[in-house]
Amino acid sequence: MVKRMTTGWITVAPGIRCREHPTRKHGIRPDRYFTLRFSINGRQVEEALGWASDGWSLKRAQEQLGVLRTAQRTGEGPASLRERAQTKRRAERDQAAEEAARERREKTVADLWERYGKEVIAVANKPRTAAEKIRMWERCVNPAIGALKIKDVTQEDAGAIVRSPLRLDAGGLIVSGKGEAGNLYRLLHHIFHKALIWGLRPRELGNPLDNIDQPRVARRERLLTAGEIGALVKALDDAAVRGAETPQAIAAIKAAILTGARISELLNLKWEHIRRDEMELHLVDTKTGFSRRPLSAQALATLDGVEQMPGAPFVFRAIRGGPRPLAYNTVEKVFRRIAAEAGVKCTMHTIRHWFATMTANSVNNPRVGMQLTGHKSHQAYMAYIHGDKDQARALADQLATLAVGLGQAGSNVTTIAKRRGSAR
Repeated sequence: MVKRMTTGWITVAPGIRCREHPTRKHGIRPDRYFTLRFSINGRQVEEALGWASDGWSLKRAQEQLGVLRTAQRTGEGPASLRERAQTKRRAERDQAAEEAARERREKTVADLWERYGKEVIAVANKPRTAAEKIRMWERCVNPAIGALKIKDVTQEDAGAIVRSPLRLDAGGLIVSGKGEAGNLYRLLHHIFHKALIWGLRPRELGNPLDNIDQPRVARRERLLTAGEIGALVKALDDAAVRGAETPQAIAAIKAAILTGARISELLNLKWEHIRRDEMELHLVDTKTGFSRRPLSAQALATLDGVEQMPGAPFVFRAIRGGPRPLAYNTVEKVFRRIAAEAGVKCTMHTIRHWFATMTANSVNNPRVGMQLTGHKSHQAYMAYIHGDKDQARALADQLATLAVGLGQAGSNVTTIAKRRGSAR
């Protein structure tokens, strides 16, 4: 530790001072500490240089002072050591930032995917969504642009990937692949959106998907009739009696019909989420987060009919037991066989559309229906509502009857108008 200096300051040359260390030697002389003393814009400034043992001397101090005075006189360069240090630090920061930006510009789409996987997929996506994104990356995106630098990806590159699943007929019309193309579009758009936010792609280049039309698939779900729902329920009951299908899958499909919940929501249902005293399901993992759904007595009876196994927390447990829930693909395959047996062409999600439409037709307050389906926004709820043909036909008959009645009364109105005109 350096001892405190007790000797006073000595002016060794104009604008240069020093003081000697009380004990330490530099050669045969005491070690000296040099400073500069000068004025900037009428303000006295003293700046430290360093010890003679560190290489400072009177000559070097004079050279340094000359450089600062020249800068002060000409206005070129820093006029003080502090300003020079600040300028140096800024330059170093700018250089480091430029090097980091250069490094980012050299990163490939594969590097971008690695970060996307850690910061988006692992944090925000559910297992099925994550698996689907990984599948599209491995099959379609990585082979095409994985080795390209992020900044070099063009609209043509991205467009080729989006169009790759499309299949055309002889006339050039799209016959299949729109769903996959739409999924690829959304994945790529989000990946490059993150690239812009993370500074991995120059802002001026924009998102290569921005000027590409997003492929859209017309809504395939249709409104099931009461007879079709009845046929599905009967086919489920028959399969249960015959033991033709997995009991957990049969119960899950029937619960979807009785509650309107998504199959994925029901597969994550645990026994503790069934609140019998409140007649509610507490679904903790839905698209909109936690959701409370009113539960009918028939739906509760269906859930209670599922055999509860020790150590299995999920209501619809995996076929081979254990703590895992029943696989979505298993339920989907069972539903296809049940629908075929019932003679009904539909998907599992069609059931939710039927349920939502029935709620909308049964109550005037859409909030009641939204409570049953778990939708948080009116717009999302209305996307599930279909027009009922029977109701529309009945309304058409009512309007026709009204119109005919108004036509019959129309002559009286005309007569009154003529009489009023003649009275003038």
